[in-house]
Amino acid sequence: MPSVATAPAAPMVGAAAGKLATLHATLARLEAMFPPRPRPAPTPIDPAAVAARHALARAHSTMFDARAAKYALRDDYRPQPGRFARLRAAIIRYQQARAAYATAAAAFHASPAGAALQAARAKYPRF
Repeated sequence: MPSVATAPAAPMVGAAAGKLATLHATLARLEAMFPPRPRPAPTPIDPAAVAARHALARAHSTMFDARAAKYALRDDYRPQPGRFARLRAAIIRYQQARAAYATAAAAFHASPAGAALQAARAKYPRF
């Protein structure tokens, strides 16, 4: 049994055919009034810019995780050995992650994608 989607359409007769012809005439008139705009060519993706963005995102994620780990130890008051060593290690990891993020941010802003971002930001005033 043929499906409705694959079955041939029934021929249009009477008022339906007149409405369809009117619709096609209206569409043709609108297309003449408003011609389609040419689509701009897609800009090529720079692999270096993508790598800089990924490095920045990874460094930001690492910094966020290190900060969360440091803050998680804030309320740890259990009297067990190594508590301050864990806190010191978390602080050092956070400082290293911040330095890595600063390096990745500087590399991103030195790339063409960072320059384009700064140009886009310059268009709008800051509050």
